Amino acid sequence: MAMETDLTLKEPAVTGRGDKRGLWGIINKKIFVPPALLLVVAVLFGLLNPESFGKGASEALSFTLKYFGWFYTIGSTFLLGFCLWAGFSKYGDIKLGGPDAEPELSLFNWWAIAICAGIAIGIVFFGVSEPMSHYTTPAPFLGYEPKSLAAGEHAMRYAFFHWTFHTYGIYVSSAICIAFAFYNTRKPFKVSSSLYPLIGDRIKGNWGYFVDGLAIFAIVGGVGTSLGFGTMQIGGGMKFLWGIEPNNIVWLLIIGVLTLCYTISSYTGLQKGIRLLSENNIRLYFLLMAFVLFFGPTIHVLESTVTAVGDYLSNLVPMSFYLDPMGKSGWPGSWSNFYWAWWLAFAPIVGLFLVRLGYGRTIRQFVTVNLIGPAIFGMVWFGIFGSTSIYMEHFKNAGIAKVIAEHGNEVSLFALFQHFPMPSLTMILGMLAVAVSFITLADSMTSTIASMTTKGFGESREDKEPPAVMKIFWGIVMGLFSWVLLISGGASALQTSVIVCGLPILVLQIFMVAGYIRAMGNLKEYDKVNPPIRKSSLYEE
Repeated sequence: MAMETDLTLKEPAVTGRGDKRGLWGIINKKIFVPPALLLVVAVLFGLLNPESFGKGASEALSFTLKYFGWFYTIGSTFLLGFCLWAGFSKYGDIKLGGPDAEPELSLFNWWAIAICAGIAIGIVFFGVSEPMSHYTTPAPFLGYEPKSLAAGEHAMRYAFFHWTFHTYGIYVSSAICIAFAFYNTRKPFKVSSSLYPLIGDRIKGNWGYFVDGLAIFAIVGGVGTSLGFGTMQIGGGMKFLWGIEPNNIVWLLIIGVLTLCYTISSYTGLQKGIRLLSENNIRLYFLLMAFVLFFGPTIHVLESTVTAVGDYLSNLVPMSFYLDPMGKSGWPGSWSNFYWAWWLAFAPIVGLFLVRLGYGRTIRQFVTVNLIGPAIFGMVWFGIFGSTSIYMEHFKNAGIAKVIAEHGNEVSLFALFQHFPMPSLTMILGMLAVAVSFITLADSMTSTIASMTTKGFGESREDKEPPAVMKIFWGIVMGLFSWVLLISGGASALQTSVIVCGLPILVLQIFMVAGYIRAMGNLKEYDKVNPPIRKSSLYEE
């Protein structure tokens, strides 16, 4: 198959400022219209008939968990294994962009953005509530008594499992495939470009449009989930602090403010918006962790975290494949498979965003900063907040579990902070962390979706930022979609929509990995940028 060395632009790229074609003129209609129509239909249906929307989503969830839980389990672990192979095999020396490519971000900026674009909103929401849940209601197949010493000691195992290596394995597997296709094979800045080694120039036709449209539809569901959880947590904090009862109007106001903030941040671009937000967000995380560690049971937290790391690593393989086939508790489906589907819904677009950060880096560096680094941070975060909350509950009778049971997971962080000095201040900082975490996530997603749906954008590295009007459109759509999910069933409807979106994405990612492996088998054909290892055995016949 003949391979193109250079791209020929059929449509002029746009910057969004001074372009005279108007919104409809700059839209890549074949990618934009199908997911946009589906989302509009979903929003209208949810507004007009929220009960039916929630019921339909629930039925889809039951079907997915019953028939495809095994597929999520195998697929997520396979993607993690692929990342480790790609980064630490001989192919890890490949440099994205070629020998002259220079990184645009420092390692700290890169790592901070990778965390904030990935798990940030989730770890703030679940940092206390998930370990507490594993302590008060341990998985049935483990055989631990609720709130026992054994349950407390092993509660962190599954929190680490759900929020560290598997999570970023799903993200980074997508990112590696797209990054090589964009920087080294010189294909457009789209998810579908990763399939070029498998289907060639058909990525420019209906197959490519379908893949990119599917990724856009899935990510809006994923962002809707995160914004919903963030809104619920901020609402919970407002009730804790000021007695404001969360309702549909309060949620709408919170979502409106967050949507305005992340849309403005996205408008300012990568270097000004998300970079500065991520830097300050990471500093806020470290401040909160240091505060809890210093004023909390410091030695217990350190001992518990170290023990939990060993417990997690020694049980990683059994946990990765366990589905409780005899007990049929449904626990792996309602916990682990929900998370894998959640991450999968984000994966193609998060991966596409991570591509923007990796220019001038090797695949090994890409895996280290985007997978290993965030996974370690996740362990530290859950180790500090999870161990502290369990200690307070077990040894101090803090009543955190009771507060969560009465008011929901969204108040868990604030229930912990009320047992520390300066509770009002720390709760406000906690709400700020939630807000900034979501803004950084939605900023990156808004910009990336706008890039994919803009005609002619992303055909070369010269295209830096998509049109502002496209960012604004997708920002509003994601905010509205999240509100509809909340009013039509809260967390249940959010969970359902994401799991359903994640299933086809998993199939897509397996094909993306297959394409990458094929490209590694014939680098002389697929690598167009003459990397520094051009003369090595990687490029020999």
